[in-house]
Amino acid sequence: MALNTQFSRALAKQRGMSYWGWLAVIAVFGFGLTVVSKMGPAYVDAHFVEEGLHSLAKNSGVREMSNTEIKRELDRFFTINNVRGEPTDSVKIIRGADSTLVSINYELRQPLFQNVDVVMKFNKQLNTAKPELCCEPLVDLEQFRKRDDY
Repeated sequence: MALNTQFSRALAKQRGMSYWGWLAVIAVFGFGLTVVSKMGPAYVDAHFVEEGLHSLAKNSGVREMSNTEIKRELDRFFTINNVRGEPTDSVKIIRGADSTLVSINYELRQPLFQNVDVVMKFNKQLNTAKPELCCEPLVDLEQFRKRDDY
């Protein structure tokens, strides 16, 4: 009889999550799903921007290409991979004495819910002098411009 009472007490304690517990789990899962669905496409585009710069780095004749040809190559890659908007408009090409710098520096503001926005910054660079370091921001363009202003 004592064993039966302990068993019924143990079953009473193991009822599972309450309504509020399930509601909290669903709310956290829903918030995570919302964040991923809003921010995910921007990170997919950033991945393809990086891949575009990698494919440009493999091209040995980048130094001889004109700015228009470089932009056309990147635009073709972005069109194939469905990258639109900020990344395609943010391509900057700076020519130096011994290298060419292709920079894609942009930020996206994505509304999350009501008056809360998420700002994502992306900075990808290709320096033809160091193609093995592709896509790492090696040069701060603002400092570069300030140096040229003096």
